[in-house]
Amino acid sequence: MSARVEQAVILAAGLGSRIRSDAQPLPKPLVRVGGLTLLKRGILTAKSAGVKRFVIVVGCLGEQVRAALDGDEDLAGLEIVWVQNDDYTLKNGVSVLRARPHVRGEFFLTMADHIVEKGVWQTLQGVSARGGLVLAVDRKLNTIFDMDDATKVRVGERDQIASIGKQLTDFDAVDTGVFRCDTALFDALDAVFSAQGDASLSDGVQALARDGKARVADVGAAWWQDVDDLPSRVEAERVLFAKLTKPTDGPVSRHINRRFSKFCTRLLMNTNAVPNHLTAVGLLLGVASAVVTALATPTAAWMLVVGAVLYQLSSMIDGCDGEIARLKFKHSASGEWFDTISDDVTNLSYQLALGIAAYRFSGEKIWLTMGVACFVVGWFVAAMLYRKLLATGKGTHLAIEWSFQKQGPKSLFSTFCDKLEFVGRRDFYALALMVLVSVGLMKLALVLSFVTVLIVFALWAVTAAQEFSAPRSDDENQAKAA
Repeated sequence: MSARVEQAVILAAGLGSRIRSDAQPLPKPLVRVGGLTLLKRGILTAKSAGVKRFVIVVGCLGEQVRAALDGDEDLAGLEIVWVQNDDYTLKNGVSVLRARPHVRGEFFLTMADHIVEKGVWQTLQGVSARGGLVLAVDRKLNTIFDMDDATKVRVGERDQIASIGKQLTDFDAVDTGVFRCDTALFDALDAVFSAQGDASLSDGVQALARDGKARVADVGAAWWQDVDDLPSRVEAERVLFAKLTKPTDGPVSRHINRRFSKFCTRLLMNTNAVPNHLTAVGLLLGVASAVVTALATPTAAWMLVVGAVLYQLSSMIDGCDGEIARLKFKHSASGEWFDTISDDVTNLSYQLALGIAAYRFSGEKIWLTMGVACFVVGWFVAAMLYRKLLATGKGTHLAIEWSFQKQGPKSLFSTFCDKLEFVGRRDFYALALMVLVSVGLMKLALVLSFVTVLIVFALWAVTAAQEFSAPRSDDENQAKAA
C-alpha cells in the first residue's frame, strides 16, 4: 500500500482563449460549472480524497483568480500556496517548474480546467510514483466527449506509457489530466527547458517514459471532463446533473421528483443558497400542508386538495438540499439530521391532519383515532431510529440496514417488505396520498398511512429483535462491560 499524498499542484496559468469571449470574460479557472468555479471544484474534489495542501500556479489574470478564492470559508483548513508564472504564454511545463520550490516528495498534479470524480484521486492514492510518475487514464474510449482534443496514450507492458500525445493514431487510453508524481518530473522538464527554452508537460512525461519511469493507472468507472470551450462546459454540467440521480431513487423520484428538483437546483446553484435553506422550505411547505388539511371542512373541501398538493410539493423539493450538497460539496452532519427530522415532521403531521380532516368530514372518531395513532406510533419508531443513528454516527434513515436487507434466509414478512420497499419511500408515498386525497379517497389515504406506519413499526421490531439476539463479538462484549 503506497503512502497517502496530501499535496497537489494545480496549473491555472493559461490564457484560456477558447472559452473566453466578450460574453464570458473570466479567466478559465473562474468559469462556473455546476455552481462552482472550475478551480474551486478541483480543490474540493481533491480535498475529499485527502489532499490538504495546494500549490496553485497562476499566470493570466492571476490576481483575479487568487482574489476569487482568498477568504473562501469552504476552503478553510487547507493550505494554499499561490505561485505566479509570468511566462504563462509558454507551454504548461513551465508552470510545473514554477511549483518546484514549493514541493517536497510525491505530489499530485492536475489542471484547473479538468473536472474529475473523487474516484480518480482515490485511484492514484493507491499507487506509488516509484521515482517517476503515474498518469490516471481512461480506457472507456467510447465515452470521451471530444476525442480530437484529447491527449491519447498508448500503454505498453507493465502499464508503462509507450507513447503520449494529441496526434497519436494508435492508442488505447486517454489522459485524464491527473498525475501522481515524484520530483523527478521537475528534472525531466528542466532538461527539456534548458535545451529548448520551453517545455510542455507531455515533454516531461515522454522523457520519463523513455527511462521506464512513467506508468498509468486506469480510473475504471470514474468520470472526468476537460473543460476547454463552451460545448465541453455544457457537457460537463450535463453529466454533473445526471449524476445527481441516485441509484437508490425509486421510479417516482427518478421520473417525476428529480425533474422538478433538478430544475430548482439549476436555478439556485449560482446563488448563496445552501442545503439547509432548501430543507427549511420543504419543511414549511410540509407543515403548511398539514395545517391546511386539518382546517378543511365539508364546505371548504378544496382545502384538502391544496393540502395534498403542498404535501407533494414538499416531497418534490426535498431532493434539492441533497442535490445542492452533492453539487457544491456542502454536506454536513447537522444538515443530514435537519433533513431527516424535517421529513418525519412533515409526514407524521400530515397523517395526523388527515385523521383530523376525516373526523371533521364524517364525525366518526375512528378516523381521528387512526390519525393520532399514526402520529404517536410514527414518532415512537422515529425516536428509536434516531437512537440507532446516534450510535452509528449517521443522520439519515437510509443508513439503517433493515432485517429484509440482510443476507440469509428470508421470512414471508421480510420477502413482503423487500418487494414493496419502494411503497414506503417518501417519493411514492407522497404522490399516492396526493392522488387519493385529490380524487376524494381521503379515508383510504388515511388507512394506507396507518398500515404503512404499522409495517414500519413491525419492521423496526423485527430488526431490533434480530440485532438483540445476534451473537456479539468480543470487542462488543468488552465495550458493553466497560
